[in-house]
Amino acid sequence: MAIERIRMKALIIIDIQNGLTRRNSLYHEDIFLETINSAIKTYRDSDSKIVFVQHNNNQLKSGTFDWEIDRRIDRQESDTVVQKSHGNAFQKTDLKTVLSALGINSITVGGLVSHGCVKATCLGGLAEGFETSLLKNGHTNWNKDAQIKIAEIEEELVKSGILLEEFQHQKDATNSNKSLNDLTTEEFGRLFPIIIQEYTDKWIDLYQTEKQLIRDSILKSEIVSIEHIGSTAIPGLKAKPTIDILLQISDQIDIQKLKDVFKSLGYQLNKRPDKPSPHLTFVKGYTIQGFKGQAYHVHIRFKGDWDEIRFRDYLIKHADVAKEYETLKMKLADKYKNDREKYTDSKKEFIERINKLTRKQ
Repeated sequence: MAIERIRMKALIIIDIQNGLTRRNSLYHEDIFLETINSAIKTYRDSDSKIVFVQHNNNQLKSGTFDWEIDRRIDRQESDTVVQKSHGNAFQKTDLKTVLSALGINSITVGGLVSHGCVKATCLGGLAEGFETSLLKNGHTNWNKDAQIKIAEIEEELVKSGILLEEFQHQKDATNSNKSLNDLTTEEFGRLFPIIIQEYTDKWIDLYQTEKQLIRDSILKSEIVSIEHIGSTAIPGLKAKPTIDILLQISDQIDIQKLKDVFKSLGYQLNKRPDKPSPHLTFVKGYTIQGFKGQAYHVHIRFKGDWDEIRFRDYLIKHADVAKEYETLKMKLADKYKNDREKYTDSKKEFIERINKLTRKQ
């Protein structure tokens, strides 16, 4: 009697490193990242193995920012990491040994880039005797003809005996009909991890565009001022890629009308009783599937002398203090990657120290 071989699975994630993700415009980047994280969650929930593969060469040199795995990806300390220097992750690495030691006989491959290391690793896995699948929507590139190239690669690999595996994005959360307000703190933190990115001038452009959108939607007489605040407003400072905007409004504004305006602009209301009256913040870019598009926070205040503006201006003028703040944020992002509340609370002492200085001035 033949004994059926038990399928022991692993998800192999190829080269999702800053030097490739941050310095190139990936085709369908949001879908790609969501798919990878959905696959990670599904595999992790089923006690399957997650293996990250990092390319290590002159372009992606070990220990550099470019070599590091993109923090938008849910990598945990318990995940296996393999270093490679060739396109095929099985070539001159211990990947096969690692998988065999774990009892793995079935692998699913995703990552970068479709026609390069992903293709080579899929074929390498097949040659090594593994049942091999390609993660649909979980591989991409940045070519002008990316869509055509991806379709061609999938067709070629399927003809070679590679299977296609598809995941619905965050299907456990979606199928339960949860809203963002239904999520626990832990679920929210895992869905929206703390991500610190290199500074980019694009943040200023995003602010200016959104500022104009808000100006065009509210009566001029109801706006006192609109300010770009937060770390993305400080040139050169690494930051979470969220555009924070402080909108000071007239006392005579109709609050319900204001809520309706922001709803029409795609924002969700986030009531903030801990913040000054009218206790409102509007957010955009957050969905039950994770980040979708650019994230914005618009903090609503009546006219006043606000710490956030003085804090921004102080860090712009004092590069050494800005660097100190950046170092703190990087440390806290590593420590509290999936706990946004602790990340924010742990910055308060530093921020208040600077605020006291600016109030005196």
